[in-house]
Amino acid sequence: MMKLLLPFSVVPDLEALSEEDWAFRSDLKVNTSFAPLDWNSFDESALEMSLKLSDQPKGSFCFYRCALTVGGKSGDPFLKTLAALKFDQLVRVDPGDADLRFRPEIIARIIASYAREQAHPDFIVMGRQRQGGDNACTPLMAAELLGWPCVTQVTAMEAVEEHRLRVTGAVDGGKAVQTVSAPCVLSVGDAPGTYLRVPTLKDKMMYGKQPVTLLKMADFPQAEAMLPHPDAELCSLTPIRREREGFLIEAGTPEEKARILYHHYLKGRLSRL
Repeated sequence: MMKLLLPFSVVPDLEALSEEDWAFRSDLKVNTSFAPLDWNSFDESALEMSLKLSDQPKGSFCFYRCALTVGGKSGDPFLKTLAALKFDQLVRVDPGDADLRFRPEIIARIIASYAREQAHPDFIVMGRQRQGGDNACTPLMAAELLGWPCVTQVTAMEAVEEHRLRVTGAVDGGKAVQTVSAPCVLSVGDAPGTYLRVPTLKDKMMYGKQPVTLLKMADFPQAEAMLPHPDAELCSLTPIRREREGFLIEAGTPEEKARILYHHYLKGRLSRL
């Protein structure tokens, strides 16, 4: 049996917010609690790709899927959907009042700790980044903490033999296909045609009431120790300006402009190379 740990996140649909909704509250945060929730797109691809592994010829391989999410009760309906899709284990880590959107190091430590101490998976399959934080480093951090290799920009995977997967990943100018052995972290990128399938009503009734394992931050002391100090206070927000200075070279001909550009701006730089 091949064990898969599938961390995922639930995110607000920010496209549903109007321009007026993007206003700072008194605590300098933007309220998105009223926005509809949806799967994080990259995690949705990872979940569907894990299900497609079982679409191979019957009897080829057996998979055990454990879905893990870090968040509040709003994630429970999504876990029930995965239960109806016959995921074997459902786990939710309640962060309490902590805002972990921009703390990938804490999320990675939770994933690594759960994998090492409880799940013992062959592969961790997760989206490359979460909408909102968009840091794209959680899979890499989790792999570093575990001491496992990490394959990024995964777009497809296929079981080839016990504890080995054939993985397709996007690279500059094409794609790379490689066979990876467990244990390994797979970071799913922009995979085409990987919307999560919809469970049938029969499956919802038969499997949708599977219990969810609820864990607290106290169950992960190393991650809890990294939470912001309660006395810390956000005082201000300043937009980052990434504009670059420019200038207009005025001359009669293109040759004169090129000469001015070389003598006044490029010559000194080239001499230092």
